[in-house]
Amino acid sequence: MKVLKKIFLLSLLGLLPVFFNACVNKPPILPPHDEILVYSLPFDLVFLRTLEAVENVSDWELLETEKEKGIIVARNVHYTSFDDAEKRKAELLITRLDRGQTTVQLAPRSQRVIGGAELMKKISERVSREL
Repeated sequence: MKVLKKIFLLSLLGLLPVFFNACVNKPPILPPHDEILVYSLPFDLVFLRTLEAVENVSDWELLETEKEKGIIVARNVHYTSFDDAEKRKAELLITRLDRGQTTVQLAPRSQRVIGGAELMKKISERVSREL
C-alpha cells in the first residue's frame, strides 16, 4: 500500500509542472477594438467596399453576408487551435445613419477577435478611397 501511495504522489508531482505551465502560458486577453468608422457615403457603397476589403485581406475567409441587416461575418483562418475558436470570427456591422452617412464597426462580441485591428485597418483603407 505504501508503494502505491508513493507512486501516486510521484505521478502527481510529475503532472504539477504541466498544470502550472498551462495556467501561466494562456494567451493574453485582447483589448477591445471598439473603433467606429464613419463615412459620408451611402450604405450600399460602404457595404460593397467593406465586402471587397474583407475578401482581399489575407488569412480571412468570408462566411456570410446579410445586406438587409448590414452584417458581414468573416473568420480568421490563420489561427486554427480549438481553444481560441471564439476569437477567430469577426462580425462587422454596417449601419446607415442617414441617407449619406454610414458606419462600420465590429459587433460587441467580436471586438476582441484576433486580427480585428488589421481587418478594420484594411476596411478603412478600402472605403476611404471613395472619399
